[in-house]
Amino acid sequence: MMRKFYGIELLRFLASLTIVIFHWGNSFGFLNLDANNTYENIFNIIYLHGDDAISIFFVISGIVFSNIYLDEKDNSSFVNFFVKRFARLYPLHILTLILVIIIQFLFLYIFGSYQLYTYNDLYHFFLNIFLLLGTGLEEGRSFNTPVWTIAIEIYIYFVFFFLIAYIKKYKILFVLLVYSLIIIIDKTNAVELDFIRKYLNLAGFIDYARLFFSGVFIFLLEKKFRDSKFLYIATISLLIIASVIKFYYFIFIPSLVMFFVLIDKIITSSKTKKIFQVLGSLTYSMYLLHTVTFLYLLFILKVFDKVSIFYSDITFILYVFGTILLSLISFNYFEKPLNIKIRQKFLNKEIKFGKMIK
Repeated sequence: MMRKFYGIELLRFLASLTIVIFHWGNSFGFLNLDANNTYENIFNIIYLHGDDAISIFFVISGIVFSNIYLDEKDNSSFVNFFVKRFARLYPLHILTLILVIIIQFLFLYIFGSYQLYTYNDLYHFFLNIFLLLGTGLEEGRSFNTPVWTIAIEIYIYFVFFFLIAYIKKYKILFVLLVYSLIIIIDKTNAVELDFIRKYLNLAGFIDYARLFFSGVFIFLLEKKFRDSKFLYIATISLLIIASVIKFYYFIFIPSLVMFFVLIDKIITSSKTKKIFQVLGSLTYSMYLLHTVTFLYLLFILKVFDKVSIFYSDITFILYVFGTILLSLISFNYFEKPLNIKIRQKFLNKEIKFGKMIK
């Protein structure tokens, strides 16, 4: 039975909420409006460094994918892997893309210009719909811009898939080899060579791949030394060193994630586990829907010539809790049912096809 990481579910939700709040403060600059860092005394660190929460997602993804696919009994085919990723990610991506297109068309028709993310042409539509983002092909922010991180995650997922057999065989040793190779590529600026840089910007991909394989390493390390007190001491020590003595990004983020993996032992209440699981399930929805919430709120206020209300605490609360509520509805009544239907339709065909070949 696949293990559940309830601490990680909580961290996923907190990271997603951080991005929602960060983009609230960040978006006013893109709109050429006065800064609006609501509850700045509470969320100041989020407004300054909230985008770092994206890195947490990549480390968590490394753990989650390891938990699913490094089971010795799992022999998923490429088709199986692709269908599962498509079923989980694409339905909401397409829905939010459509919703953004509708509201941006209304902005253009009524007010004469796109709002927030403005490179909304056919070329960027193509990049968005096929998730060809995050590698420098785009000319600016377009449609539902935060989806660029999903695109990079997908590229890394496929790298991981083709390495699964080697990770299963050589475990931590192979992951350390992959991690070392990523560091070498990073430190030698191999992806900055002119013939690569001319077409693609892979610097972000390298950084996020490094974080993803940190997650794979964490999964294997925790599995091997689960009951060791040394693991707790080392994790807390690294967190202190990386945050208090000298901040080091690629130590702090994985150590933070490891800390939330280790606190699973103190999460014993079934009610608490259920709450954390529900919160964790909203992560992807919140990440894709918060731009939609922001744009539709902005449109309503512009229609009634009440943009000043955007600066009220109530609007901020409506934006945050509206996004969470929409995410709850989306996950339970749109994403989850479609996920199941797509898997049933295409994976059943793969099973039947496999039986025919045999």
